[in-house]
Amino acid sequence: MDDPSGSPTSGKGRASLFSNSLFPSTSPKSGRRPSSPSAYSSSPPSDISSSRSGEAGLFQQTSMALQSFAIESVLSASAAPPRLPVAENKVPLSLPTTTKNFRGFVQKSGPMFWFQDGVEATLMWQDTSWTLMWMAIWAMVSIYPWLLLLAPSTILSVILVMTHRARYQDTMTPNIVRMEVPKSPSSKARSADDKALIASPAEVLAYSTTFPTSTGEGFVQPPLVPNPPHEGTVKYYENLRDIQNMMRMIIDGYDLLAPTVPYLNWSSYSRSLHILQLALLTNVLLFFIAPYLPYRAVMFLAGEGAFILNHPWTKPALEGLAKRIHTSREGRKLIKIAKEGGHKVREWIEQDRLDDHVWERGWRNVEMFENERFLPSKRAASSSGVVGGWSAHNLRMGERMPWTKGPDGWSSDQVEVLPGHKIDISRQVAMKLEPGWEWVPGDEWRIDWGGSWSAVGVDDEGYVYTDSSWQKPASYAYGHGGGVPDYPPSIFDMEGDGDQDTLVDDDGESDVRSTLPPLSTGVIDHDPKMRAETRRRRWLRRAVRTSA
Repeated sequence: MDDPSGSPTSGKGRASLFSNSLFPSTSPKSGRRPSSPSAYSSSPPSDISSSRSGEAGLFQQTSMALQSFAIESVLSASAAPPRLPVAENKVPLSLPTTTKNFRGFVQKSGPMFWFQDGVEATLMWQDTSWTLMWMAIWAMVSIYPWLLLLAPSTILSVILVMTHRARYQDTMTPNIVRMEVPKSPSSKARSADDKALIASPAEVLAYSTTFPTSTGEGFVQPPLVPNPPHEGTVKYYENLRDIQNMMRMIIDGYDLLAPTVPYLNWSSYSRSLHILQLALLTNVLLFFIAPYLPYRAVMFLAGEGAFILNHPWTKPALEGLAKRIHTSREGRKLIKIAKEGGHKVREWIEQDRLDDHVWERGWRNVEMFENERFLPSKRAASSSGVVGGWSAHNLRMGERMPWTKGPDGWSSDQVEVLPGHKIDISRQVAMKLEPGWEWVPGDEWRIDWGGSWSAVGVDDEGYVYTDSSWQKPASYAYGHGGGVPDYPPSIFDMEGDGDQDTLVDDDGESDVRSTLPPLSTGVIDHDPKMRAETRRRRWLRRAVRTSA
């Protein structure tokens, strides 16, 4: 390896950690300002003066921006109440200290970002051979974990070799090639290009015996020393850019973890309690299972999986596989089974929090269906009450109501509205119950995410899509693009899905689950211009028997 950095990113973006500005080994790339003063020796005096004035102006702007940022931070910190108690081992907040520490952090954070760039380049396959080498190293470490004990000494050896190559240039091979060494009659003549690249063992032996005290070091470079970039240099602004990106990374990580807080702060007692119970149960199981886990296989799969998942071909392959699963009959069946399983687990958790008197009296689910129709935005007219897109306001005169009790939307037992109330799709519907039933306290209307009532399943929002006449159901909005098929599933896609379960009430009565209208027999070929124009989904709410 000719590059002493030992990283695939060297020569492309960030310079090596052991760079030497006094004796650069390679010429700077175009578009980057050389850090050595000697690089400006061939420039005219006017160019040098203009570049220096530009650097001075840029430095002044940066200094003023940093000072204003520090002043605003101090003012905001002084205006807000202190969040941390004063500790003896913490330096108090001070504007000069903040400015000094920030300037030093920008100058000396280069090695940290150099390491970060190397890790990202390795995981992102920027250099295939480099990534494959680390995959092989991780495989060996997974098989023989005791190799981790060699890591400190190996890292130290690599650093010493890199710094040695930076100080002592390898001039032994050219000297060997220039020597005239007698060759045996059986040796083949080599071209000048081969001699310039490869030295035979006989030539190396002849050179070592002729010059036993020479190491071929040639011109010795000064030793590498820490050389933080000065303010106004390109390296300084590179570190400042990386600090900016690191701040964004921390913000994104915080925003990513923030949605998990409601699950841990006991805002919902039953939800946090179930998580605590699951954590304790997991600890008990792992206590007995941990001695038998194949840790080497786990390490191997986890490490190699991280490399494979970041390969440029992995993401397109996964997207194609997901599209194939959503468009195939078997894939839709698997998705439906997974949704129903998740819905059953969610229902079990919700039922576990019901009070004892609800179980003693007996309860049941009351269903209600939400109906909507699609109209293009260009045909929408706000004055007539029609809304573009999916909305219950787009339902035609004489067809089903926005909210119905019956699954077909035409049954006579439509939603009965309490006196003084009006059905509004933007809020919870007020409806009557049969005599002897009342709503479970604290239970609200919820969407049936599982879609067990539908023979074709539901989408992520619980909807089933149909055509303009509420026929040809599908679990996706066919004909609307977005990577979904342009036609509904055929009748053969639902073979074996006709078995319907039953809901058994506490009084022994059994009602068949509501299903979609059956498909027309023989529907195989579909009109390519077909498009879903109606949709519906089911809402559920629990009702308990009255005590009387």
